[in-house]
Amino acid sequence: MLEKFYIACNAENHWELIDRVRADDKIIYLKDEYEKFWQKILRGENFALSRSADGEFGLMIGRKMHGIDGWTAEEGVTPLGKALIETLKIDAPNFYYGISCPCCDSLAYYWYLQNIKNYNITFANIWLNSNFKAFKKNFEELDRDAVLITNWRGKGKKYGKLNIKKHYVVGDDCVKFYEEDCKNLIRQIIADFGHEKNLLYVVSAGPLSCIIIAALFKNNPDNCYIDFGSATDLMTHERVTRPYMVDGTAYAQQSCWMFDRKKIDLDIDVVLTCYKRPQVLAQQITAIRNQTLKPRRIFLYQDGIDGYYKVELNKKILGAFDSYKVSPTNGGVWKRFEFANKVAKSPYVCIFDDDTIPGPRWFENCHMNMMQNRGIYVTNACLVKDIPNYPTGSLWGGWHTGNEKTCAVDFGGHAWFFEREYLNWMLEKPYRKKYKLVAEDMTISFAASEHGYGTYVPQHPKNILSLWGSIPELGWKYGLSEVAISLNANNLQLMIAALNELHDDGWKLLLEENPDYLKEFLNICKQSTQDNKLHERLFKLSSRLLLPLFGKKAPVFLGEKNYLEPVCKLFELPFDDYKILEDENNNIDAERLFSFARRYAIHIFFTDVYNELKPFLEKNGWQECVDFVDGRGLLFAIND
Repeated sequence: MLEKFYIACNAENHWELIDRVRADDKIIYLKDEYEKFWQKILRGENFALSRSADGEFGLMIGRKMHGIDGWTAEEGVTPLGKALIETLKIDAPNFYYGISCPCCDSLAYYWYLQNIKNYNITFANIWLNSNFKAFKKNFEELDRDAVLITNWRGKGKKYGKLNIKKHYVVGDDCVKFYEEDCKNLIRQIIADFGHEKNLLYVVSAGPLSCIIIAALFKNNPDNCYIDFGSATDLMTHERVTRPYMVDGTAYAQQSCWMFDRKKIDLDIDVVLTCYKRPQVLAQQITAIRNQTLKPRRIFLYQDGIDGYYKVELNKKILGAFDSYKVSPTNGGVWKRFEFANKVAKSPYVCIFDDDTIPGPRWFENCHMNMMQNRGIYVTNACLVKDIPNYPTGSLWGGWHTGNEKTCAVDFGGHAWFFEREYLNWMLEKPYRKKYKLVAEDMTISFAASEHGYGTYVPQHPKNILSLWGSIPELGWKYGLSEVAISLNANNLQLMIAALNELHDDGWKLLLEENPDYLKEFLNICKQSTQDNKLHERLFKLSSRLLLPLFGKKAPVFLGEKNYLEPVCKLFELPFDDYKILEDENNNIDAERLFSFARRYAIHIFFTDVYNELKPFLEKNGWQECVDFVDGRGLLFAIND
């Protein structure tokens, strides 16, 4: 079940290509790109190659910088940073951009891919690392008329066999030089050679190279403008300035890879869901906007609440979405998928439950996996061992447990990342008319499997939370209602019925087809008590804090019927000590609440309407209310 996955992330911002033999034609390699571009130079082709890596990236996003060549930049986007951003807008067929690769700096890689519209993308280190030895030899033999633009220390020095028509120099401080001298330098170069053709421009001026090459190319595209960067430092500085220049070092042996930009899509449409947890929505939006792979558009589906209250979102938060739909009644779990099918136009769609806050690299994680194996990628994953014992007999992966490798599962949820066309396949199935509150997660996986696409949980490494589809701390904080749904007798029976029906209709579960996969899955998604039952520890902690306070008076638990069984089991209470506060229609019996409040010392509320109860609690002087979980609320109050 893992054999198709050959890319993994074992360190922050560094993707590793595990098996080059199995890598498909979407991947390009550092060595191959070097040969391609060097042959273009030898053929005398006119093109531009502008290289932007970590230094340029830092300037463009406003980092505080200390360049390896001695220049510095304070935090905030400098004029040089702004000018560098403008250089990314050239979309000419003979203009190429060299950028950071995902194996060296995935944060910069995805940023560049999204900010460069030109699909002519190659490596920023094309002349460096494992290519440097070949470059050094080839460059020394290059015999062409050339214009040089380098650091001032290279003035008057020999650069192989190049016939140097003129040598222009820049200072050490690129930030200062840009503001004071760069425009005049460019004007002078254009005045001297602006109308000549078929010249080779050898540019090695740090971040200024991008500015100079863009300006000269716009003035006259009939020359060859190349940023050779530090690859020419042995001539400019006459000394080793980078580790890759030394044979035998790890940097000298480094061989990189990236995706062929012409063969991949990046656009993602996101659909968020709002039901009873509006307080989570702003945090979700922030997490989505902070993704390293940013979505094209963000939509909202707000499901209605059939009961005595409703959630009304203000115009400010609604204005954060490209489009939204507010349902006056409760449509159930399928409606957000129907809504996504109407509004999503991007190649990829990601739908979130309303309790799921992803790490900043979640889309990157899904996209990296999608590029090597198409399918559905989820953050909460289920492998069904046997249907009669579902869900207790099933195995789980993703954010509940962590998994060091990407692996196949039967279905999943909390966040779904998939290709847009899967929505049509899903909604053609008849189950949404029968199962309002369940089975959407099973159905999309069943529908995709009929077209040859599996469901997977991408890697959730324990030491790289940025890749996770749900930050564990927040998942447990906001997600306990999902546990309650699964424990609700009616919903559980519907889930089992749906699973049986889909199975009878032809859905083949993974362990049916390959029983040996169980051992592999258990090894990857370790079902450890410590990692898999954080919510259980949370409840036990609550009980240790609360039970000593109960004294001789029995506690009364007020809440939804969904919580009756787990709460009574947790605190070892008879069912008589659990009183229903909120029914299936979200109606609260306020008179009963006040009656219990007057009679007992301790009260615990499981409720969706903490905001409605808060004024009542404050009015009665219950200032020691503690919100253990979220706005849904595990609350306790001590009545004097």
